[in-house]
Amino acid sequence: MFKRIACVCLLTTACHPATSEPEYSKYQYQQTKLLVKYVREAAVLLDRKGEAAFQEFSQENKLWFRGNRYLFVYDMNGNCVFHPAEPQLVGKNLMDFQDLDGKPAIRHIIEAATRQAPAGGWVHYLWTEPGDIAPLWKTSYVMRVKGPPGNDYVIGSGIYNMRLEKEFVVETVDAAANLIEAMGESALPVFQDKSNRFVYQGVYVFVISMEGRAIVDPAFPFSESADPGSTGRDLTVIRDAVGKYPVQEMIRKLETDSTAWVLYLWPKPDETKPSKKTVYVRKVRMGEQSVIVGSGIYLATPIWMR
Repeated sequence: MFKRIACVCLLTTACHPATSEPEYSKYQYQQTKLLVKYVREAAVLLDRKGEAAFQEFSQENKLWFRGNRYLFVYDMNGNCVFHPAEPQLVGKNLMDFQDLDGKPAIRHIIEAATRQAPAGGWVHYLWTEPGDIAPLWKTSYVMRVKGPPGNDYVIGSGIYNMRLEKEFVVETVDAAANLIEAMGESALPVFQDKSNRFVYQGVYVFVISMEGRAIVDPAFPFSESADPGSTGRDLTVIRDAVGKYPVQEMIRKLETDSTAWVLYLWPKPDETKPSKKTVYVRKVRMGEQSVIVGSGIYLATPIWMR
């Protein structure tokens, strides 16, 4: 079942939800697959009934609203249209709402739903669960929907402290690569800003030269006065807990392929014991040179290894 699912959002755009069975094989965890299925089925109902579906969505302890599993709705201007768990938000414009990191959460939700239509997309931000005080990381799956009589929406739902999927990293790196191809070196400062969509739940984007020197290095960020295209420390000398050189492996794999996965052992923040970390990297053009863009997540540890 869902664990701490926060919400589904509806935002007005011009797209009908896909009715065919979605491709779930790219997701590793059952909770992710269930969340996608939940949102897609709600999108079909919204597509058919329009806002009349809100009555079904708001019935507590029923199919759509049970405990921390529920839906929320925004139009494309950022106005909350439906939110059974926090009805005080309905009618308010939250387009400029920012979380503790300065992320404009609702704006990111609208952008993700528009950018990834009709398949749906993922958004990561800090949100306070009803009844709690401190915000938690929430990952939401959102979709674009057009309901009768032609109103456009985005529908989605979220899970607090959700297990991170490798697919999330792929989406993040691909988006970063596209930004670099479009903006060149001027895109680099974006990756160090916590208010953007490239930084969430311990995930961040790094950029490395093909020689293995840091360009965007979150562990040692360059100063604002530094040249964005300049390179920093040599990362090819870094070894993991068993003597593996992960950056050297990235470079070697990208000599023949445009993308690659690299697995190595590295301690989690504030820990000394090494854990498995997997990094997805892409080779991309930045002006006249090729660079490596990547991001990674720590893999879940099986119960028998804990």
